[in-house]
Amino acid sequence: MPLDLAPDYSAAPRYVYWEMTQVCGLACRHCRATSKRVPHPDELTTDEGKALLREVASFGGSLPTMIFSGGDPLERADLWELLDYAHRFGIPTAVTPSATPTLTRDHFVKLKAHNVSAVSMSLDGSNAKRHDGIRNVAGCFDYTMQAWEWTAELGIPLLVNTVVSEATSDDIATIYALLRTKKLIRWSLFFLIAVGRGRYLVPVSTERAEEVMHSMYEWSLDAPFVIGS
Repeated sequence: MPLDLAPDYSAAPRYVYWEMTQVCGLACRHCRATSKRVPHPDELTTDEGKALLREVASFGGSLPTMIFSGGDPLERADLWELLDYAHRFGIPTAVTPSATPTLTRDHFVKLKAHNVSAVSMSLDGSNAKRHDGIRNVAGCFDYTMQAWEWTAELGIPLLVNTVVSEATSDDIATIYALLRTKKLIRWSLFFLIAVGRGRYLVPVSTERAEEVMHSMYEWSLDAPFVIGS
């Protein structure tokens, strides 16, 4: 009997994204959440977060991956408790830390100890000038490269995200060349939706979007990682 590998989306989603805080040390030009330095008063409490995780667990069967995002999820003191709670129900987890001066190797050691399935981080430029210009924090590119060294060292699967806009589209091929020198399992390109701070960036034209997608397909034929959007 042939094995059906297609997920049953009528039973459960494949991923659940929880933007658990708006707190972040970056000020990215495309941030739809317009991240801040203080928590939003309507953030879910720890107990509400656990209730959400129980809902996800109730799907049964092959559970979706719970992606703890933000803002910077490392700014939530209860992140570790929530990761353990998810693990208790067999929910795979991924975390999207922000590349700031406070991000250390110890964070990645702790993420691995709390059973994360993957870490997801962003790269929006092939060099410091371009990436830091999008993230609005000097040194962010270098913090990102260092973080990737730690994920490789510790054996934590790495996912990389890149925003596609008029400010980045001419650099996409060079970003791809850089990524081929790194250890990652997936590169996802997100086409800009001009909301939040993203209103100050310009989406690519439909023609340019099609060109980028053609390039993605060509690269995917021999890339050492999955490419998607």
